[in-house]
Amino acid sequence: MDQSLKDFVAEAEDILENLDESISLLMDLDQDDHRKPDIINAVFRHAHSIKGLSGMFNLEGLTSLSHRLENLLDSIRLDKVTLSDHVVEVLGRGVQNLMRMVRAVNSGKEDVSIDLDNYLKELALLEQGEERVSDDDLSLSINIPPGITDMLSEYEEHRFRDNIRRGIPFYRVRCSFPLDSFDVQLEELGSTIREMGELITTRPETDLGGEGNIGFTLYFTTREPEGKVFEALGKKGRTLEPVPSRADAPPASDAQTDGVDFAPGLDEGAFEDEIRGVSQTVRVDIGKLDYLMNLVGELVILKSGFLNTTRRLKEMGEAIPTDLTMELEKSTSNMEKKLVDLRDGVMDIRMVPMGQLYNRLHRVSKKIAKDLGKKVNLHFVGHETELDKMIMEEMVSPLLHIVRNSLDHGIEDAQVRRSKGKSDAGNIKVSAYQQGNHVILEVEDDGKGIDLLKVKKEAVRRGHFKRDDAISDDEVLDLLFKPGFSTKEGVTEISGRGVGMDVVRKELEKVGGAVEIHSTKDRGTRVVMTLPITLAILQALLIRNGSRIFAVPMGSIQETLELTGKEIKTMQGQEVITLRDRTLPLIRLEKIFGLPDISAGESLYVVIIAMANRNMGLVTHDLIGKQDVVIKPLGDSFSKSVGLAGAAELGDQSTILVLDVAGLMMEAVRLGAMGKRTH
Repeated sequence: MDQSLKDFVAEAEDILENLDESISLLMDLDQDDHRKPDIINAVFRHAHSIKGLSGMFNLEGLTSLSHRLENLLDSIRLDKVTLSDHVVEVLGRGVQNLMRMVRAVNSGKEDVSIDLDNYLKELALLEQGEERVSDDDLSLSINIPPGITDMLSEYEEHRFRDNIRRGIPFYRVRCSFPLDSFDVQLEELGSTIREMGELITTRPETDLGGEGNIGFTLYFTTREPEGKVFEALGKKGRTLEPVPSRADAPPASDAQTDGVDFAPGLDEGAFEDEIRGVSQTVRVDIGKLDYLMNLVGELVILKSGFLNTTRRLKEMGEAIPTDLTMELEKSTSNMEKKLVDLRDGVMDIRMVPMGQLYNRLHRVSKKIAKDLGKKVNLHFVGHETELDKMIMEEMVSPLLHIVRNSLDHGIEDAQVRRSKGKSDAGNIKVSAYQQGNHVILEVEDDGKGIDLLKVKKEAVRRGHFKRDDAISDDEVLDLLFKPGFSTKEGVTEISGRGVGMDVVRKELEKVGGAVEIHSTKDRGTRVVMTLPITLAILQALLIRNGSRIFAVPMGSIQETLELTGKEIKTMQGQEVITLRDRTLPLIRLEKIFGLPDISAGESLYVVIIAMANRNMGLVTHDLIGKQDVVIKPLGDSFSKSVGLAGAAELGDQSTILVLDVAGLMMEAVRLGAMGKRTH
């Protein structure tokens, strides 16, 4: 079985376990329990999920049965079928049948030969249900605005009528939240309501938001005392009021079901099969993997201590028996090999394919394109490229923001595209590929690109440059990462690329990555993000500047050079060297961190570092050697320190700083620009 089907089996088993658990909860609910509609909805969503998942893999038997169960659950939600013990039992057997079919997939059977005839007959009887249709306007029964029924789903209207019939008090709460956090605050409000009653519907309101806000009206029911409701929900900025019923809705009759028992006879072995899991995949909380990684990190530090002790013993010469030092050295070497295997194993567990993120991004992007009324072809490349789970989750917001900018501001309307000789539909390609110890993410569109001349004019207006300054395209594009640079009167009207790009850069820097923009007017824009494959443990080159030791991640190093201070030249205020007919700018840690200067007359080393498409030389006094290091955060006190990724402990208990190559290079560019221009 290929990996995709293994993933399906693991995902399906998870969904079916949740489905089975939710159905079990239904057995214990009182008829008037306010949690009942939410749990039925949860069962409905799980059935819908397994239908969609099996449909992706063309598993017709699973898709068909889950669709039938979904139909039955929809009838239950609308009270067309009464939720009796018998119905719950039928749903439970449906889950077991689905599980047997998943087991068949797991065993590699293409034709799922499970006898479902009797069970499907029983489902057919239940699915007939009882139609309950009311033509009267809902506003005649409860004090809600006339015509609101037209905006309600069939299920929402039914929940209104059912609660009116049962005489449960209604409430309405009006509120507004900031656009950048409304989803979180709305969910918190909804959770509070669901703890005490049933949330019927949430309606957005255009006249409630105010500038920078969005408004909502929520209708809910609860049997809790009115004072308790107002205490829990009556906060500043909200309007909470009871919604009186105008008349009792006519009583609805309960649908009757045929009580014929179609339950198949099962032997003890069949019960055991139902309980036994089928997937060999274990889903692990990322927090547990973080704990394991921390343990591996501690072992790496201990290993360094052993290596240090072994080296010191060898230096003692005849004072220590040779065979003893050789045995210790051999044991330490074996431990190091096993530790590398353990480290690689734990890191491999943390790796997930980019396809997981692509699936979510594709769904959301299609919705955004539809809302914008634009025709866009979305292409995703590199589904199998793997990235650390934690880094991938950190990339959700930046990647979505860049794709949304391409959709909203990059891709032109069809008529504009035709006038430029382009196809009506725009194209956006998202690519992921591994490059050394990094993963490169690229978002490329064929839209209108960025008008660099207009960006420069805006920069001059704001005082970033003088009108006659000779600045490169890269320097102009780098302005888009400045906080607040893009405004309505500025770059947003040009292309919108700068909106929030400072936040994108910060998110990348947080995980030791970098971002660059390349654009051509009327041709399109490409955003390149460079990420480390994983965090926590990395191989680093230890360097010494004066009395201080720093760690440089090996994934960012291309080569090292030895030279004298006389070989360093100065060009437009920037120190450079010539490397294979190329001019390479240099970074001095003394200048960035305020350390004592290294004498220009001494022999120096230059570590050639690279990030994205930029190369620089890091000047250092000495190269100590390569070593695994465990990165620890520096804490809030150093959160604004530029060029530092964290700290690491060596085997002799000394602490060193780990350099953030991307941040270091950007700071060097900034300092170089400041050295060339004064404003």
